[in-house]
Amino acid sequence: MAICTFLGKYILYLFNLLCLISSVGILSIAFIINHKLYKWSNFISTELITTPQILLAIGIGLLIISIIGLCGVLRDIGWLLTLFSILLTIVLIGELILSGFVYYMGGEIKEYALNQMNHTISAYNKTGYEASTQTWNLIQSDIECCGIYGPKDWEPVTHSNKLPTSCCYAIPLDGFCTDIESYKDGCFKKFESILEENSEIIIWTAIGFALVQLFAVFLACCRKCSLHKEYETV
Repeated sequence: MAICTFLGKYILYLFNLLCLISSVGILSIAFIINHKLYKWSNFISTELITTPQILLAIGIGLLIISIIGLCGVLRDIGWLLTLFSILLTIVLIGELILSGFVYYMGGEIKEYALNQMNHTISAYNKTGYEASTQTWNLIQSDIECCGIYGPKDWEPVTHSNKLPTSCCYAIPLDGFCTDIESYKDGCFKKFESILEENSEIIIWTAIGFALVQLFAVFLACCRKCSLHKEYETV
């Protein structure tokens, strides 16, 4: 029994260290996803933009909780272990809700982005729509795409075969970008790919960390019970 108690304590200690590392991982993922989604700020709903911020809050919360857990384990303080278990359970629930939200909103986010692209492409280079123009130029040059579905989407906008310079990987000597030098993939296809990739990262990260945290809560409860029995024995 003493061996089990000893192992339980130090396994919990290791799991708190893992939670500490997990919090750093979540914070890193939040910053990466926020950087990727910032380029699409004019094309995506505010719900998706706030997702990295929620991840950031979870990461900071988990960092604080893991420190509380480490103090509780190292000093054998029962109320800290109880507080650790409660807070970690709340974070765990938050992570699962976030993963479910991201999965559920995927279709709506794609539809919203497509509507925004259709709405803003016709206003390209028009006065009063500088933000949309800048967004199109930034996205097309950064992720190497052109138009919504392809270069031909610009014909009704430019009324010619000329494309925005951000559509081309190399600008000819005459300074005009045409279909020959342009990227062939549409930006909506690229957006779908990026969205699915980021959604999978969020969902599987949340589920993986939740399983780790669930085991940590179990160990904390066991350690709390063993401390209670030790006090009764004394």
